[in-house]
Amino acid sequence: MPFDLPIGDPCAFCEVIEGRMAKGIVEETELALTLVSWNQFEVGQVLVIPRRHAPTLLDLTNEEIAAVMDVVRRVADAPVVTYDPDGLTLYQNNGVVSRQEVPRRRGSDWGEGPPHIAALENKDESLLRRVRITAEGREQVADRIKANL
Repeated sequence: MPFDLPIGDPCAFCEVIEGRMAKGIVEETELALTLVSWNQFEVGQVLVIPRRHAPTLLDLTNEEIAAVMDVVRRVADAPVVTYDPDGLTLYQNNGVVSRQEVPRRRGSDWGEGPPHIAALENKDESLLRRVRITAEGREQVADRIKANL
């Protein structure tokens, strides 16, 4: 593998899929799962993940990639309708900093580019503590987004 991967055993996403961790699920399909991100840099940020454990995009089948992107396109409308953001950021990272969140607002104080990268560049631990959302909060965000699917 050409990338350093996050060390997580068990994998947090696999724990969610197996029902051993609070979910905050927005939508489930045969090959993909959409859930509210643990970090809400902007309220309404979601993650779309494959159901099968795959450390990077390079580990997915073409069918899984197509299924994930189909969900991304379909689900992207719901946070926009729900939270009326000023823009939409979609990204997919492979390696240590892999995360995916979506809505963006003008004037956000986490900087340019993907929020977790801005936080790392600024070495701002308080930012990461501020955006962490509880399991109950994730369920509330998921319910609001689901209402607009």
